[in-house]
Amino acid sequence: MRLLIDACAAINLHNCGRLAIICQLPNTEIAMSPIVVSECGLACAAEIMALEAAGRIQFVPDDEISPDRFLELVTDHDIGDGELESIAVCEATDCGFCTDDAAARRLASNLIGAPKVMGSLRLLKFAVEASLLKCTEAFADYNQMRFKGGFLPNLVNDFFCIGESA
Repeated sequence: MRLLIDACAAINLHNCGRLAIICQLPNTEIAMSPIVVSECGLACAAEIMALEAAGRIQFVPDDEISPDRFLELVTDHDIGDGELESIAVCEATDCGFCTDDAAARRLASNLIGAPKVMGSLRLLKFAVEASLLKCTEAFADYNQMRFKGGFLPNLVNDFFCIGESA
């Protein structure tokens, strides 16, 4: 599965120190659009650049971004440019989308289908299922994301250990 991650999800994963772990998910290619990287802040962008240099994150090629569709989305929706660019790419390439922005999730669910849209918490859950993290570590990561300003739902401490999805 190819999965585009937007800035808010990338920042949350960076803030808990798990962006590199997420890039190890089996059968998953992590990708980011150019605008997303520019929205991430220096430390997060530096980590993304290092992961891209190591071949663990792919940058979306220019030919996958339709300027016309992007501008149409910008005109019609009051959501960040990185989210809109990512959604446009997902529409064109039939890939999944990871965002922690509620408005972007709603729009993406309508345009590409809810099963292809997820948040950073689901990626942490996937990492637990792939034995890359323990569920207690994922819950500590969630708390770190919230402590650093991530707008995430309230979860019970065994959320990552049971079959629920975020």
